[in-house]
Amino acid sequence: MAMWNSQASVKGRAAAPALRPEERRQHKRKPVLWSARIESNAGAAECIIMDLSLGGAKLRGQIAVKARDAVTLVIDRFGTIRAEVVWARMGYLGLRFTDSQDQIAHILGTTLPL
Repeated sequence: MAMWNSQASVKGRAAAPALRPEERRQHKRKPVLWSARIESNAGAAECIIMDLSLGGAKLRGQIAVKARDAVTLVIDRFGTIRAEVVWARMGYLGLRFTDSQDQIAHILGTTLPL
């Protein structure tokens, strides 16, 4: 269900509905609970992958990164995926993968149909 934009209507027209983040995503996210590691210029830290798609992931962990930082997500049983931090707050962060979707699909194989 779309939420209505709280901004006033323009010239008598109703404001368009604002889409929730999950409605704007290009790729469906799959819930997982996988241990992983984030590596950045600030160092490395253990984390938990909460959900995953061909385009990105949501992680939980105490990681010293900020939006737009380049990072590498290391999943021991699969390999490494390059990414950019989209957001980081309250022990969670969102990544956008910068590797190609074909490469992501190859790394994850058939373990998680994305």
